[in-house]
Amino acid sequence: MNSRGYEERRILKHDPIAPYRTVFYIVFAFGVVYLTAIIILGAK
Repeated sequence: MNSRGYEERRILKHDPIAPYRTVFYIVFAFGVVYLTAIIILGAK
């Protein structure tokens, strides 16, 4: 149980790209929705 938690912590520590990638996808998705809303409202 303990060694498993240590393994997960070690993997997370050695992969700093993952959180940034998640944030990037969230921002990207938000931007796409925002632009789509502008296009739809602009078309009306």
